[in-house]
Parts: sequence; C-alpha cells; structure tokens
Amino acid sequence: MPTIAILAGKGNLPLVAAQGARAQGYRVIVVGLLGEVAPELARLAHANYPVTLGQWQSIIDILKMEKVQDVYLIGGVSKGLLFGNLHLDERIRRLLAGLGEKNDNAVIEAFVDDLAREGMTVRPQIDLLQEIMPGPGVLTNGQPSSGAWADIRYGWRIAKAIAGLDIGQTVVVKDGAVLAVEAIDGTDATISRGGRLAQGGGVVVKVAKPAQDMRFDLPTIGQGTLQTAIEAGIQVIALEAGKTLVMDRDALIRQADAAGVAIVLVDEQEMDSAGVNPKQL
Repeated sequence: MPTIAILAGKGNLPLVAAQGARAQGYRVIVVGLLGEVAPELARLAHANYPVTLGQWQSIIDILKMEKVQDVYLIGGVSKGLLFGNLHLDERIRRLLAGLGEKNDNAVIEAFVDDLAREGMTVRPQIDLLQEIMPGPGVLTNGQPSSGAWADIRYGWRIAKAIAGLDIGQTVVVKDGAVLAVEAIDGTDATISRGGRLAQGGGVVVKVAKPAQDMRFDLPTIGQGTLQTAIEAGIQVIALEAGKTLVMDRDALIRQADAAGVAIVLVDEQEMDSAGVNPKQL
C-alpha cells in the first residue's frame, strides 16, 4: 500500500482529500499544521501528527520516518500565521530569510522546494479532489441578473489582475465599482468589507491565479464562506470553473437558494462572450 501525506490546514478539505486517498488505496499520513487534527480526519488517517507549521524540521522528520514520497498541501493556512506569534524553528527561519519577496506563491514554493530537497514531491490537489471541482454552469436555481453579469465580467478582469500580482483572488463589485479587494485578510473578510459598502446587491468574483499552480492554493467555496456572503447581503458569487473546489455541493446549493444567492461557475471563454450565460447545470 503506497503512502501519501496530507499536510492539513483549516477547513474540511483535508477530510475530503483523505477520503479520496483512502478510496484510491493509499496509506494516509496526516500532519495537522495548526497543531491539531480533527477527530473525523484522525479516524481516516493511518497515522496523524498534530505539529504546527512553525516546527518545520519536525514535520520533515515525521515524513522521512513514515517513508513518504508524495505530499499534498490541503486546507487553509493563513500567511499571517507565519508572521504572527507562531514559534518558528531554525529551519523555517532560514527558509523565510532567503526569500526576496514574501507573497503567497514565494512562501509556499519555499516549502515545496525544501520538501524536494528531501526527496519528496508535492502533488496536485486535484489528484484527490477531482470530484468536487465542477465545470461551468449556474449551480443554484437563482440566476444572475443582466446587471450582475456585467459586474461579473468587470470583476473577473480586476480579480485576474490582482491574482496575477499575487495580492489576492477575490473582489466585490456593485454597479461597475470595485468595493473590496482581497489582501492578506482573506476571502471572507473581503466579502464582509465589500458587503458593508454595497449595502445589498454586491457581486463576489473569486478566480484562480493566471498561472495557477494546481498543487496548492486553489480557490474554494464552502458553507462558511457562503454564510459570510449571505450576512453581507451579497447577491451573486461567481467562481472560476474547473479550478474551484466546491465543498458539500448539495448543502451549499440548498443554503444559497434559501437565501436568494446565485452561485455561478464561469471560465475565460464565457467571460469573452459578453452577455452569454453559462448553461444551467
């Protein structure tokens, strides 16, 4: 039985990934990067280790002890964690000190390269999560209005621009005006900020980076982010098809329909076809 390791951040994605790995016949090692492993995830794992990201040498030692070659980075880990009060060991301090820039990609790639030096390969998340990455279409019964489609197209261009600069991947737009742009505070905080300014009817657009590395940092939506959008008075959430992970799809759709929020997955070709809505799923 081949062994893989999941370096698990926050959220339910690590659990879904572990289920996918078990279904494919892997022996699953889980390292809880936030210092804990959820009970459900621990039950799926053949072995689990609650070791914070700051103790990078300990994580390397565990992976080598378990004879891991293939590693998956799954779940959210805020970059702010590394620059807050987290205790960092000598190895991780050296990694960060060697970076000219400390944007998301640079930081993650430093970890990926360090694993490679130890003979381990970080694999694409999609290997374990293909089933929750849908193609284009409107997920909900509710459809975006023509005005919302205009905001989606505009928001797409802005979101792709900031994603290309590795600033963030989410914007909130209303009536052709950008109300909020994601930075280090993350998607949910951006939605809340934009919703306060929109005072109802805002459109959230979240995209993949133009040269998205499928090994990490894929756009994701789940019930928590949707609830944030509902509380912020958001009208539409637009996501990139084929590059966005949709958690608990059926429950997500029920929650969105009950709140009157439309969720749509679009791709670049659809954005180039002004006024053409994706087919209903």
